[in-house]
Amino acid sequence: MRDTIMRVSAGTVAQNARAIRRHIPGNVRMMCVVKADAYGHDAARMAAALSRAGADAFAVAIVEEAEALRRAGIGGMILILGGGNEDSLRRAVRAGASQAVYAPWMLKIMQDEARRAGLRALAHLKVDTGMSRVGVRGADDLAALLDAWKACPDVEMEGAFTHFCVADEDPEFTLLQKRRFDEALAAVRAAGFHPIAHAAASSAMLDPALQYDMVRPGIALYGTGVPRLAGELTGAQTLSTRPVRLQWIKAGDTVGYGRTFTAERDTLVMTLPIGYGDGYPRLLSNRAPVLVKGRRARLIGRVCMDMVMADVTDIPGVTLEDEVVLLGRQGDERITADELAELVQTIPYEIMLGFSARIPVRVED
Repeated sequence: MRDTIMRVSAGTVAQNARAIRRHIPGNVRMMCVVKADAYGHDAARMAAALSRAGADAFAVAIVEEAEALRRAGIGGMILILGGGNEDSLRRAVRAGASQAVYAPWMLKIMQDEARRAGLRALAHLKVDTGMSRVGVRGADDLAALLDAWKACPDVEMEGAFTHFCVADEDPEFTLLQKRRFDEALAAVRAAGFHPIAHAAASSAMLDPALQYDMVRPGIALYGTGVPRLAGELTGAQTLSTRPVRLQWIKAGDTVGYGRTFTAERDTLVMTLPIGYGDGYPRLLSNRAPVLVKGRRARLIGRVCMDMVMADVTDIPGVTLEDEVVLLGRQGDERITADELAELVQTIPYEIMLGFSARIPVRVED
């Protein structure tokens, strides 16, 4: 087995969920988002841990993710946040998963499948309040959708929701989205429906005005995204490896493709068996830190497909047996997804999700 491995702490994710729960009123439910394999953390294992930590429901992006949770024994509400086609809508009904619905044609397919399978279909009305992604938009289209829903008695409107697109940046636009959602909810209730209402993901979930009946923590479960909880949330991924070579080079020698690093002194170069073929971003070349013996060392030269090099000159006693951490904690030092994301001008989501299947994942309690 490779020395390069991603360790994921289910206990840390559960701890993050409990921290969030302490800041959410008891009458507000918590739908934990485990789409994209729980942001790269193993959806089935995280959902099990989150169930024990107080999750009331789960959210995924596609029907295949909902089906996988059901096969893993996850019961209760599972919402499919994304759109669908005829096949996926029928599968959602059979899986007992709730489907985001925003058009009459979706209801017709789900009603037909519910009748054929002898099941009750579940759905959450999705309202587009400004994200312009999916959702019913405007009073006329909403009225038409509600009329269509009344003709589909076997499709239960379990919930109604929207998504804030700039909750962490633009409070004025977020309040506009809230007003639009409130108007839609009023129309839904006037039509005789009584769904669970939810709108706030991680960046908005601590605002009482935006909590409604349920909040949807996602990235916060995995350790970031909520500045107010910065001291309470912890990253759950630890990416580590062991060196395959230690070699002194002379001042003036260069390192890697393109000779982008020139040694200014005699330098001890540590070569690590990980690269962009493993999803480690090439943009971290000559920038990112790694942790060796609890101390920081810097990458030198370009990230290769399968290897990177680090300058460990100032760390005494390094050996080929040392564990090297590229993401996570070692001793008193920590490299976070936020730090790596800032170095390459992206978001921590992309760092967490970006590692390839070539890196084995081991989930620990």
